[in-house]
Amino acid sequence: MKTLLKELFNDLTGAFNPGEWRKLNHNLQSQDKKSFKKTFKLLIPQFAIYYILLSPLVASPLYNLILFHPTMTGPYDAHNIVGHKIQNIYLPSKNQKQIHGWFVQSPDARRVVLINHGNGGNITHRIPMVAMLLQDKVSVFVYDYQGYGKSAGSATVDNIVDDGEAAYQWLKTDKHYKDKDIIVMGESLGTGVAGQLAANHPVGAIILQSGFTSLYKLAQQKMDLIKLYPPFLFLPQKLDTQAVLNRPHAPLLIIHGMRDRIIPFTQSEELYRTAIEPKQFAKLPDAGHNDIFDVDTDQYKKAICDFLTALPTASQSPSPSAALSTAQTQAPDGQP
Repeated sequence: MKTLLKELFNDLTGAFNPGEWRKLNHNLQSQDKKSFKKTFKLLIPQFAIYYILLSPLVASPLYNLILFHPTMTGPYDAHNIVGHKIQNIYLPSKNQKQIHGWFVQSPDARRVVLINHGNGGNITHRIPMVAMLLQDKVSVFVYDYQGYGKSAGSATVDNIVDDGEAAYQWLKTDKHYKDKDIIVMGESLGTGVAGQLAANHPVGAIILQSGFTSLYKLAQQKMDLIKLYPPFLFLPQKLDTQAVLNRPHAPLLIIHGMRDRIIPFTQSEELYRTAIEPKQFAKLPDAGHNDIFDVDTDQYKKAICDFLTALPTASQSPSPSAALSTAQTQAPDGQP
């Protein structure tokens, strides 16, 4: 089904390919004026139909297919990460779909890092990231968006923003963390979710890995088709991290591989340039988008460790024994 939809999308978007239109224009100009006008008039309705069918207001399922690449399977039977017990957490998002996550408590940790992952895989693919953060003496909550892993529902831009908000509120109401004790971390697409959370809450810090200025600007850079549509068709504008960081914000760390071919390094360069202080930028010269733990590993880990260590003293730590709400279900020994 996905292959069929992708082929359909490619066929439709072919009408917007600049190369195809240059070729068509050349062929039309080689005809006499009468034939040219007749052929061009026949093309106008076809172009109008394609324009409407591929507009963000009509073709959102196709855009979601391009944007989200969930994985349902993984080592979900894991009991611990680097010796720290995994708690399986289930909580409702705004639309009442149950999302799943892992909460891992680090002994005596005052802060917690909320990981908003990228558009591929699921939380089990973030185990190395969780392990690294635990070694930096912070607790971690990583969750799956709707449609990923064990989370119900399906991913849309609106839904993943709501999922991030639900995860954030769970940390506050169930684990009793204060806003300043919560560090929002975003990876790739998740940097937009982290930015949205930072816009809505006085968080303790922001970490953006392989991020972008805004989803709309990134789409324009990656897809010529998007340039044909006015910005108001993408309202309400979400995942606009640049707008968030242009206003007062928590301490910020931006990390990006300079060989990234999925989200260009220039996106983080612009994000850092336009963000106000306090801000830091860790540039990884040999890393791409998905190989940060394999390339420039030491620089990556050091950047995060130094950033976390330099943060102002956090407020009093919440009680690890805080009761879980009735809206959340947890089975013994970290098993769903």
